[in-house]
Amino acid sequence: MKKFMILIVDNQADNLFSLEQVLKGNDFEVKNVPNEQEVLLILKEQLVDLILIDINLPDQESFSICHTIKTNADWSMIPVIFIVGIDDLSLVSRIFEMEADDYILKPLISNELLKKSGMLIELKYGRLMAKNMNQMLETKVAQRTNELEDSLNKLSHAHKELGILEIAKSEFFNLISHEIRTPLNGIMGSLALIERYKLPNEVSRYFTLLDFSVKRLENFSNIILEASILRIKGEKALLFSETDLVEIMQNAVNLCIAKFHGKDIIIDFQKNSINSRIRGDQKYLLKCLTAVLENAFKFSSQGAKIEISISDDQEGYLKTTISDYGIGFSKESLCNLFNAMGNPEGHIDKNIGMGLHLAKLIIDAHAGSILVRNRKPKGAIIEIRIPSRK
Repeated sequence: MKKFMILIVDNQADNLFSLEQVLKGNDFEVKNVPNEQEVLLILKEQLVDLILIDINLPDQESFSICHTIKTNADWSMIPVIFIVGIDDLSLVSRIFEMEADDYILKPLISNELLKKSGMLIELKYGRLMAKNMNQMLETKVAQRTNELEDSLNKLSHAHKELGILEIAKSEFFNLISHEIRTPLNGIMGSLALIERYKLPNEVSRYFTLLDFSVKRLENFSNIILEASILRIKGEKALLFSETDLVEIMQNAVNLCIAKFHGKDIIIDFQKNSINSRIRGDQKYLLKCLTAVLENAFKFSSQGAKIEISISDDQEGYLKTTISDYGIGFSKESLCNLFNAMGNPEGHIDKNIGMGLHLAKLIIDAHAGSILVRNRKPKGAIIEIRIPSRK
């Protein structure tokens, strides 16, 4: 077990002998020095746990030693005890002004010396442990902060790269759309000319299939182009004006009824809004509501009912709800519904897979939200919320 080192600064042989006897008898290691120069030599060479200084050193050297120790960063935590002959208030005050830790009166009482020495040594090592722990924690915090800053920088860099990739993807889709539209114009013009001629039934059947495929490709190209513009420009792609949401919804209903006239869908349109006028892009809102309604029409059976309502929201939004009694969406579809080509069931059913994706981009650009869920026992509900005022 380590023995604690106590340094005694005194030039009186009697004092030194009695101090040494007490301390060595209690397993302390003791060294005696007569002056400040010797103190400094020992402090530079080895570890000292406690210093006892006799106050009667010549030329007030005892105070000089204490001051030197307490103002040195390497030694300031070593406890200092003064040994004094009288309990004088001014002298005690001076002792503590020098930042000494305690004092002991002569004649020395062994128990007092040992208790104060042990307590101050224990306190010293407690402070050292706290200091080391604090330094260790500061090092850990600094290390963790650096790791977090590094992660943040990497995340920021990755975010920028994703932004660049998103723009590149949108520009690529834009380019593809234009490249598709260029030959399509020639094909559609040629089909318009061929349609003037009377064709045999077999040729007419192929012509109808070709015309359907070309129109579907044209529609796909238009949606890709509009989706690319919205992804790149967002709100800046819109032309805002004051418009009536009920009127836009009615136009969307009329378009869908004309497109799916053979299904005899029943429309229940509830207009519960006090004021349905909003600031928005009329063209894009019509595309959005038409895409959502077309989805409901596609998955509704013959003669089924679709319920539509537009109502005020207490949070300053107009809420449009479209409910159908179709087959609803699978869990996989609900997770990917608004992604490009994200509806596998709809794609199999000849849905181009981009309609709801475009609808989501349009609502996002209007600072709104769109939510899809299944209804019980069957069917789906789509809720669209758009700010009632910009």
